[in-house]
Parts: sequence; structure tokens; C-alpha cells
Amino acid sequence: MRRSAPLALALVLLAGVARAQPRDVAKADALFRDGRALMKKGDYETACPKLEESYRLDPAAGTGINLGDCFEKQGKVASALLAYQAARALLQPGDPRIGPVEKEIASLDKRAPRLTIKLATGAPEGTTVKRDGREVEASKLGVPVAVNPGKVKVTVSAPGRDTAVFRVSLVEGKRRELEVGPGERDVTPAGSSAAGADDERRASRSPELAAPSVEVPPGSAQRTWGYLLVGVGVVGLGLGSYFLVQFESGKSDLERLCPGGKCAPENERAFDSRKDTVDANGIAAPVGLVAGGIAGGIGIFLLASGGAERDAALRVSPGVARRTWAVNVGGMW
Repeated sequence: MRRSAPLALALVLLAGVARAQPRDVAKADALFRDGRALMKKGDYETACPKLEESYRLDPAAGTGINLGDCFEKQGKVASALLAYQAARALLQPGDPRIGPVEKEIASLDKRAPRLTIKLATGAPEGTTVKRDGREVEASKLGVPVAVNPGKVKVTVSAPGRDTAVFRVSLVEGKRRELEVGPGERDVTPAGSSAAGADDERRASRSPELAAPSVEVPPGSAQRTWGYLLVGVGVVGLGLGSYFLVQFESGKSDLERLCPGGKCAPENERAFDSRKDTVDANGIAAPVGLVAGGIAGGIGIFLLASGGAERDAALRVSPGVARRTWAVNVGGMW
């Protein structure tokens, strides 16, 4: 068994804690407020990108709902549909916004045009299809996809072929099918085969480097891993305790913002942003405590099984009081 396995296990468990950090909420809030103010002025061309960036920085249901409303005001019913669907996925059971959001989704689903792009039979391998400059995934070919009304440009390219361009106009509530394929003419640049051969020759001459191996005496290595894992365990327990305190504090803040889950419109954005952080802390707390306990336990086991070379024993455990969380470390030296 490799000696690094216990440490690898502990670090994998603690990685979840490191990822559960707050997003760029402050910038997202500023963009949200700017977007809302611009919407009230009717400047949807400027408002929608700000709301879209706010949602990218910190996905929140309130932002998604406002973004859907903004897109709809622009006539981009397919984009509005996607925004409302994303917001609906973020709403928790019992949220009073679920009903109105689902009503919007049903209405937009009927209005959004559907475009089915089919790849022509015999299209060569490596064919790429783009709609308005964005690549269409292979899984979306031959499938009706909601697209905003108006003119749509589809380009098709393939190795050794000309790029073919197709245009189609879409209207609300209608479906269109478009069969596409690349052009016919071979446009492979002269000399490309020779260049490829040169690359292969250079690659064949590249030396292979073997990873060095190091043998470590088992006795001292086991004790080293033991002390290291105990330290990792203490860090994990400390992080878990911190996130638990933040989780409890955040729940109280949410209740003050929206008593009983009922939010005033001006508090929706703040509620969604803080709720995401509270949920993240709620996940990070048990992960940190469990990972810390496991890492510390493995470390203590390695120290305890160190035989005659053992000169220390540690005990690491979380301490709990009514309003206090702590990490207890004790032992004999």
C-alpha cells in the first residue's frame, strides 16, 4: 500500500470545503441594481447585459426572473424562456414565486419559435455547425430548439471543404426545419501534409522522461504522515466549526429579510444572494467536520501503530456548547 494514500484521502475530502466559498456577490448586486434601474427607464439594450453578467457572477433566482423579464421586453422570447427556466430550478419548494414563474414559462414555451437543424447525409467527419456564430452541439442537431424570432444565420464548415452559409427567418409560435452541409470545394492549404509530417518527426524524436522514485524508510514516514494528518484534521474541524457558525447566523439574517419566506420585491435579490451563501455554509460545515474527523482519526491511528518509535499520542475532537463551537486537542508528549 502506498504511504501517501491517507493524506490523499484527507485532502480530497477537504477539497469540498475549499470550493464552498462565497461568489462575487458585491459586484453581482451592483450590476443587478444598475440593470433594474435601466429597466425602469426602458433601456433594455443596456439593462439585459448587466443582469446577465450579474447572474453569471452569482446565479440567483431573483436575478434570473428579472433577466427573463428584460429579454421578454426585447422580444427575445427564447432567451426569456431559458432565463425563467433557470430561475425556476433555483427556487426552493414553497417559494411564492414558483406559481408566477411557471406561468411565464408556459406562455413563453408556446411563443418561442423552434428551429430544427439537420446535417445532410454524407457530411464528412469533423463537420462543424454554427448558429449566429455559436457552435451547435452534435446532440442538438435534428432536435427542435427554441430560438429567438428574427433572421438566423447558420454556417457549416468541414476539413477540406468550403464554408456554406444558410439563412432562415423565424416568427413566434412557428417551427422550421433546415438541412445543412458544408461546401463542395477542397480548400486544403498546399503543404499542410508536409507540415504534419514534420510535426510527427519532431514528436518521434522527443525524449520520454521517467518519473523518479524515492524509497522512504517505513517507520519514520508513518509517524510523519500521522502528525501531518492530525494537523489536517484540526484544520478541517476548525473550518467545519466556522462554517457551522456562519450557517446559523445566516439563517437568522434570512428570516429578518423575508419573514416566513415572504419577500418584498426590493429584498428578493439580497435574499437570494444570502441564501446561496447560507446553503453553501450548510454543506461546507458537515464536510469540514467529517473530513477533519477522518483525517485526524487516520493520523492518530498511524501514530498509535508506530510501534516502539511512538513517543506521542493525540486526541482531537469537536467541542459543542449551546452557542459555541470549538476544537479540543489533547494528549501526552
